[in-house]
Amino acid sequence: MGLFDVNYDSLSYQLLPVRLRKLKNVAWIRCIIAPIKWLYNLFGTSREDHLYFLAHNSQVVYLTAALNDLFDPVGRGIYIEDGQYEDPLFVYLTPEIRPLWLGLSSEVGSAIYPVPQVLYTDSETSLLGNAFVVKVPVTLVFDMQRMMALINKYRLAGKNVYQIVTY
Repeated sequence: MGLFDVNYDSLSYQLLPVRLRKLKNVAWIRCIIAPIKWLYNLFGTSREDHLYFLAHNSQVVYLTAALNDLFDPVGRGIYIEDGQYEDPLFVYLTPEIRPLWLGLSSEVGSAIYPVPQVLYTDSETSLLGNAFVVKVPVTLVFDMQRMMALINKYRLAGKNVYQIVTY
């Protein structure tokens, strides 16, 4: 018996004075508390939903678990991959003794110079395209709009672009 477990039928009978515990009075009291029981049941289901929502957040493992719980509870084949990312190239100062040849396009392929490196701006080294990719099995039948709504509910606010792909 937990904190929120209340049996309103037995409670209404027990709190009624003994001399008033007649069938008609008990039925009348139960009719009066029917809206309270309805609100209690609504509270119970909302509480379970909110506890589930609080137990899951935008971490990949929890988002994957939420997707699998709703769309693939048996096979649990939905998983999430990171989006494509380009590592930034750093240019070092002379005292740091880490030379980097930036070369010209006309010098490519000559024996003296290695392959030239490309410098990217900050926006180019950030995620290229999708922040993450949700992989769904081909055999799974699901509602795309409902899956997108669930992902939008749990995803991190800064991760704006994602893609749902079947494998």
